[in-house]
Amino acid sequence: MKQYETEGIGRYISYLHRLGANFLSKEYDQYEIGFGQYQFLLRLYLEDGVSHDELTEQVCVDKATTTRAIKKLEEKGYVRLAPNEKDKRKYHIYLTEKALMQKEEILEISRRWERQLIDGLEQEELNQLFYLLRKITRYNSGYLFNEE
Repeated sequence: MKQYETEGIGRYISYLHRLGANFLSKEYDQYEIGFGQYQFLLRLYLEDGVSHDELTEQVCVDKATTTRAIKKLEEKGYVRLAPNEKDKRKYHIYLTEKALMQKEEILEISRRWERQLIDGLEQEELNQLFYLLRKITRYNSGYLFNEE
């Protein structure tokens, strides 16, 4: 019997998710950012001023999750909300001075986690890993990554 027939892929995905949640939670705690908020902050560092709907799509979560995360980031002083001029029911999310001042430190935590994940992989192995992860993601329902 082949190894992949007796050992589930989900086991490894789950393990890496828990390991990452633990690492990132500890590292971001000093900035009062929880595991549930960091991915939103990272997306805003890439594109400040996006709408709630755009951020929801980019992070690939539901609207309620985005609302909770943004509320916490707003309470901690990392983001501010501004109404959409065309539709007052909608709003855009902007980084605050506090968030911008801590940008490099916060991004470095994410970079360290990524380096830890791929440490020991050759470039060709890394390319293959990304190829396979993208392929698995595309062939499963609810595919949400539009940028690829």
